[in-house]
Amino acid sequence: MVNRAKVLAPVRSGRLRSSIRAGQPRIFSLRGSLTVGSDLEYAAAVNDGSRPHIIRPRNKQVRRFNVGGRIVFAKVVHHPGTKGQHFLDRALREVAAQRGYTFRSNAT
Repeated sequence: MVNRAKVLAPVRSGRLRSSIRAGQPRIFSLRGSLTVGSDLEYAAAVNDGSRPHIIRPRNKQVRRFNVGGRIVFAKVVHHPGTKGQHFLDRALREVAAQRGYTFRSNAT
């Protein structure tokens, strides 16, 4: 599962891919549980997506960033949100299907 999630993870710097880990397996009677994920603060936004939000500078008066090769300065950025990549969900489905497992999602 971890290896497949690393293959499916989008790569910009490689930091997200290298941070994917499995937790300790837990066994409850005949059912087991394993947590796979990343502790990076942006991992959930990459996997699940994000809603539109406002970004303000933390320590300066303006934010400086690149847009199409141009340097841009802004006091406030209205981020449109992002669509989720769902690489962890796809990894789970693929590995489960390969091994003949069924799984239940606890997501709300």
